[in-house]
Amino acid sequence: MTVNDFAGWAGYGLALLGIATLGLFVVAVAGGFAGWALIAGLVSVASFTLGAGIFGGVTHHDHKVHHSTPHML
Repeated sequence: MTVNDFAGWAGYGLALLGIATLGLFVVAVAGGFAGWALIAGLVSVASFTLGAGIFGGVTHHDHKVHHSTPHML
């Protein structure tokens, strides 16, 4: 597995995790579960940030060394 494959799949997986936990956040807030809402919100923000950081870092490195950028197909 190359770094580009890892960045693509990790970014995709972390984005899906962020979307799922964002849904859990909304449900927890609507149900009045403040503790679970805080946990779901933090996990959602962390997964979006980590996914963007991995993908952005590899893309920046690939542009610097003139390689192709991460892609899924």
